[in-house]
Amino acid sequence: MPKSISRQVRIVLAAVLFCCGLRAESLKSFWPAAGPSSFREALEEGIGFSFTYEGQRAGPVLPGDWTASTAGTTTTSYRHASGLVAVREVRVWPEFAAVEYTVKFRNEGRENSGSVSQVNAMDLGFAGGVVDGASVVSSGGGLAEEVYPPATFSIRRSYPGPMTPVNGRVTLGTSGGRSSNKDLPFFFIENQRRSEGMFVALGWPGQWSATVRADHNRGTLLVRGGMPDLNIRLGPGEEISGPRILLGAYSGKLDAGVNRLRRLIRTQYAPRLGGREFLPIATYDHWWNIDVHFDEQLLRQLAGSAASIGQEYFLLDAGWYTGIDASGDFGTGVGNWEEIDRVKFPNGLGAFADYVRSKGLKFGLWFEPERVAKGSLLARQHPDWVLWLPNQNYGVLDYGRSEVQRWVCALFDRYIREFGIRYIRHDSNIGPLAYWDAADKPDRRGMHQIRHIEGLYRVLDWIRERHPETVLEGCASGGRRIDLESARRFHTFWISDHTADPHNVRFHLAGLNHFLPGSYQYVCYTLPLPSQKGFQPLPVGFQSMFGGAFGTGGRIDLWPQAMKAQAKKHVEVHKKLRRFLMADYYPLAVQSRDLDAWEAWQFHDPSTGEGFVQAFRLEPGEAWHDFSLKALDPRKNYRLTDPYTGRTTTASGRRLMNEGLRFQLGKLESQLWLYSTLTEPTASR
Repeated sequence: MPKSISRQVRIVLAAVLFCCGLRAESLKSFWPAAGPSSFREALEEGIGFSFTYEGQRAGPVLPGDWTASTAGTTTTSYRHASGLVAVREVRVWPEFAAVEYTVKFRNEGRENSGSVSQVNAMDLGFAGGVVDGASVVSSGGGLAEEVYPPATFSIRRSYPGPMTPVNGRVTLGTSGGRSSNKDLPFFFIENQRRSEGMFVALGWPGQWSATVRADHNRGTLLVRGGMPDLNIRLGPGEEISGPRILLGAYSGKLDAGVNRLRRLIRTQYAPRLGGREFLPIATYDHWWNIDVHFDEQLLRQLAGSAASIGQEYFLLDAGWYTGIDASGDFGTGVGNWEEIDRVKFPNGLGAFADYVRSKGLKFGLWFEPERVAKGSLLARQHPDWVLWLPNQNYGVLDYGRSEVQRWVCALFDRYIREFGIRYIRHDSNIGPLAYWDAADKPDRRGMHQIRHIEGLYRVLDWIRERHPETVLEGCASGGRRIDLESARRFHTFWISDHTADPHNVRFHLAGLNHFLPGSYQYVCYTLPLPSQKGFQPLPVGFQSMFGGAFGTGGRIDLWPQAMKAQAKKHVEVHKKLRRFLMADYYPLAVQSRDLDAWEAWQFHDPSTGEGFVQAFRLEPGEAWHDFSLKALDPRKNYRLTDPYTGRTTTASGRRLMNEGLRFQLGKLESQLWLYSTLTEPTASR
């Protein structure tokens, strides 16, 4: 199915509109059905968004002084006599029972528009009884707590008024202007009594909020969200964009919604690499336990060690430029992108990049282009390009300026070409919201944020189009900028800056896999820490990374030979199973809130019947546990293979799903099985 709506879909959509008698401007008329859906049927008529214009509320049902017109079947314009136009663009995917839409405001008048404020990019009401028994399944964002269990990617189920008819409310959002700096902008609304639900995703790398409110007086569920605190008057011909909204319906338990969303992201949003599907890769990152304290000789040692254990990319993280102060704060040099540190690289960066490639690795480089340090080359040369706050050492590069966008594109283009870069870590370690808000005029509140995000889109889209073989990784002090629009542009995300503890990493992956395929989830094995004396690696440490894009970091050159051999084997095994990380995900145990537990997950490719299942025994008293597998064919036999030993066993799908697969492990041990169907006769059990 192509990413744009096909001619056949347009024909079907037009027939649905005609037969059902729905108004073409109603969002409900666009939402395709893949079987019965209480949520789709319960969606009330309306345009799907709302706003205030000159003090009058508009939407989800428009007042009479607005007119609607549709161009083709996917674009609807809502016009006011003053010349303000709200343009809603829609994409639909019938096979996923999903609809995506985004709204732009444009002033087609000759004078400044009235004030546009209180914009809900998503404003939906659901009647028909779905409110009774409804719950919201959401996740924490990509933070970096050094405690267990973390809030980071913690799966939460919240009930708005579960037993009494109170108008409960679930509120989600972010802080500081990075999209997952508090909550993840992906969530499910599920009615467990009906065994149905819907998924919701917002695409906006800046500030957002969303509420799900039960209104028992009306018998409705209200879902609203978007960019808060917007208040803008548009000049003649001026246009602004807003968040992208994705809705999809599913039948069955939460697993059905999880995997419909994952498949949709994989096939319709995930960027390709050189025209091919991007799978999880093995990347070494120098930063951990090293920071900026390196020279070329050390990096060469690290590159050799990374190659020896099977890594595919070498990421030179922060610290390769000039201007880093005596404390070793890498941020004090951001903005010195034109000044490579010749003390660390006396032969230039190109010589080291060539050495990395000579080891069979692809070369990657860290940038943080949106933050500018005081006194940096960029701050001195273009002070008017930077948004500053009083008494702050850092400013935000104003991506809303076209000359800034051109400069950033030229910077990346030159580095990629000159040094053969095949991996870019695009970091963002500053909360930009306060800078944007301070720069806005009272009647232009939100404009700097909107223009910055539009500029960011243009830069990232340009890089991907110009350099289709270069991986783009989204990083923001960890995973603090993960959203639908970012997932369209970045191949992978650095999901958290707390990557040292394998228990936390496993917890993160168990949560984030509910929303995104494994290619987006880059994690690093970085032990031992400098304080860990007499460290003995445990397989559970390496294997806790197997639910994502498993890489390594830090002083791997100091690893004993036995540990390097162990790591190499783990990397080899991960490469055998990583294709399944793009397929369906089944958590076989709840996301553990303590270490007195067993954990397990299963990744399953329904097109081939293959996959893998992995269990972890933490510190419980039980020496064994049976986990029931999911989505198998009960009529078929399956071969299970231990990829470490080559040992095989067989079992029927019926047995594996009903009686379960037994794992017998010691404390802090893990085991995994690859499985595939056999061509033998139908199983009896």
